Amino acid sequence: MNTPVKIWISRLLVLPIVLIMTSVLGQAQTCTVDWTNVHQRIDGFGASSAFTGFTWTTNLADMFFSTNNGVARSKNGTNFMFTGIGLSLLRSQIQPGGFANGNEITLMQYAQARGAMSWSTPWSPQASFKSNGSTVGGTILSGSYQAYANQLAGYVVTLKNTYGITNFYALSIQNEPDATVTYVSCYWNAQQFHDFVPYLYNALVASNVSSTRIMLPESENWTDPSNLVATAMSDSTSNMVGIVADHNYDGANGPANLTKNSYGKPLWETEVSTFDANDGSISNGLYWAKRIYLFMTQAQVNAYHYWWLINLGTDNEGLTDNNYVPDKRMYTMGQYSRFVRPNYYRVDASNTGNALISAYQETNSGNFAIVAVNNTSSAIGQTINLNNFPGTIGSVTPWITSATMSLSNQAPVGVSGSSFTYTLPAMSVVTFVGRAVASSSIPPTLTAIADQTMNAGQTLLVTNTASDPNVPPQSLTFNLLNGPAGAAVTSLDTTDAQFSWRAPVNSAGTTNPVMVAVTDTGTLLSATNSFNIIVNPLSSLPSVNSINASGGQVTLMVAGPQGPDYTVLTTTNLTDPLSTWQVLMTTNSPVTPVTLVVPIIPTDPCRFYSIQIGP
Repeated sequence: MNTPVKIWISRLLVLPIVLIMTSVLGQAQTCTVDWTNVHQRIDGFGASSAFTGFTWTTNLADMFFSTNNGVARSKNGTNFMFTGIGLSLLRSQIQPGGFANGNEITLMQYAQARGAMSWSTPWSPQASFKSNGSTVGGTILSGSYQAYANQLAGYVVTLKNTYGITNFYALSIQNEPDATVTYVSCYWNAQQFHDFVPYLYNALVASNVSSTRIMLPESENWTDPSNLVATAMSDSTSNMVGIVADHNYDGANGPANLTKNSYGKPLWETEVSTFDANDGSISNGLYWAKRIYLFMTQAQVNAYHYWWLINLGTDNEGLTDNNYVPDKRMYTMGQYSRFVRPNYYRVDASNTGNALISAYQETNSGNFAIVAVNNTSSAIGQTINLNNFPGTIGSVTPWITSATMSLSNQAPVGVSGSSFTYTLPAMSVVTFVGRAVASSSIPPTLTAIADQTMNAGQTLLVTNTASDPNVPPQSLTFNLLNGPAGAAVTSLDTTDAQFSWRAPVNSAGTTNPVMVAVTDTGTLLSATNSFNIIVNPLSSLPSVNSINASGGQVTLMVAGPQGPDYTVLTTTNLTDPLSTWQVLMTTNSPVTPVTLVVPIIPTDPCRFYSIQIGP
């Protein structure tokens, strides 16, 4: 397919970053990280698969969305090693007409399986919804608002119900509504956004996907020069908007000030590149590491996105080159995305030296990540003080991307007196990963469990695995807070408990919520797992394919659904109620079709048989 390549030279961007380039190893360079000085929540890091025309592989998905090491195959057929960068967000494209490209659906499924969330952007409504009857340029017709809202809501429903994308997160209304381009596009003004949002919000509610966040305006510039977001945020319509987002194509020097009004909503940067000739070097990687640092600390964004995952041209629009091979900018972004996870919070990091340092915490677990960007040609002797951390920190583990390393983990560094010192290599990004452990003050955690699907009659066994971060670990008790009748939770060992339930036949076609709790025996802190058990409808009722009587036996060949028990009942009088029939035998959850053999009672002139499934 033809892929649009943005060519506006005026959009090349170098944010104003003033660095002193002479760092002296041994000069006092001290950063103080304060756990209690908390800033924005982090929703994640991501990039886009829009206009993808090739088939995604599991290895490529691992490279972007997992933390695995692996081997992938390049476009030209050679193999290369990679270290997964753990992106947590995938931005995909809604095609005109309200559907998704099949390759992107596959990638959404891969991303979800690796713990990442998907969200989507349309480049244009379908031509019939627009003023110029084309998918290029023009504006949306107000008379099309309802139809277009229904179409976008239907897109979410299809992803969820047909393709299993159950963690779909957000819908943008329009990609770059203020950009003048010659490919798929549509112009929107502030009033149109304001007027369309209620249509979309109500369509999502009516389609039972109201948890989907509505995003706007995705201006091509971070400054949103036409103030496209303002009208929608000026009245009660703002309650229907979930995310304020823009791109970052703001000219040669970038906006003088990255700070902007988020109107109390999460603030996302959702697309950027510089369109230079592709440069896979560490210098380019550091340029992007600094950009992320600025957006985290100055703009205080909740999420940050590059443009493409894989470069489709010869410039630097992707995190890789056009042969799928990672550039250093992929790994310097990974110094953030792999360790700064959704629902972390940025905390204050004040540094006296040249390194650009930002810090992030996961409040309940005590996990933290400190990212240090050294863009100088000299190594830096860096001291980091850890103030007000909620417990003991034995060591931190450095991970480094440099000219010679790509997300390479190093030997742990000891922490003494809430402080540690490390030499930041020249031209590198170093992420320090650690955990603050408080005695008897951190709740246990439970590994999340996905929704389960089963047939009636089957027994479901699900292991709930807990961990206790306290030192020493405390004893854990498991309880079933909510579940279907007959369900139980049984402890297996000190950290695991098994949920069990045999779904009765009368539960076919139902969804059954489950909540398992684990509680420590010290401060009685707890955590819960919630998941649903979906029992499939019965595929059929039992039927007798054949019946034969010989040798003093009746042989019945019975077909029916897999899972239930099959019971043979008999009577000599069809007018008797079924409750009075005699049970001859029960076969527990047999593989169907099943052969059932019961004895003939020779004194009976006539006998009737019935097949019942249970329990």
